[in-house]
Amino acid sequence: MRFKTVFALLLALVAGGIVYYLRSTPAKAKLDDPLIVMVNQVRTRAVIQHQRSITVWYRACPEVPGVNPEVLVIWPGYLRYELGLTATKIQLVGDVLTVTAAGDQALVLAEMRKSSPLARHLGGYYLRRDPSLTQQFRVELEEFLRGIAGALNVPISRIDISIPESTAPIPTRPDLQLCAGASAFANGVPFARAQDDGTTISVYPEVN
Repeated sequence: MRFKTVFALLLALVAGGIVYYLRSTPAKAKLDDPLIVMVNQVRTRAVIQHQRSITVWYRACPEVPGVNPEVLVIWPGYLRYELGLTATKIQLVGDVLTVTAAGDQALVLAEMRKSSPLARHLGGYYLRRDPSLTQQFRVELEEFLRGIAGALNVPISRIDISIPESTAPIPTRPDLQLCAGASAFANGVPFARAQDDGTTISVYPEVN
């Protein structure tokens, strides 16, 4: 009973799981085990999620016969992104860890089909154009790996993480029915503007 209790407690923690794995492995294979354990722990986690809040607002002038109303649209929401880890590749040379999140679509907009057309459009844009999004995932993955390395007593001086750029097409922007000359904003930054001829153009700045 005591062994089962200790074993359960060990499995409840990443470090505990690693300790048990090393103790139950033949001594001859222990030199290679730290890297194997890292790979297994990362792939077992499967995914890292990141959520960003977003608020959209704009003046819409929908065409209603005899009325021509002007409506202020305010849409608070969030965008969820996921970094898949099941195919992650890890290499340890000296005290430098090189990590590659394999796959052309490793980083994706989560729940794409459940999102509204506008959320899909904005989420796809940031996925392709905002480098800070990829950097956020690098930071979180590095913290996770340093925790595992510390539990394994593996000295790491640097972790190089490579996340492939998304090649997914940006979903089409839905018709917002903007008032003439009005702009639509996402977190204070304009992303669409209505022209005098009734057309709507994208005015996204390049995100740095």
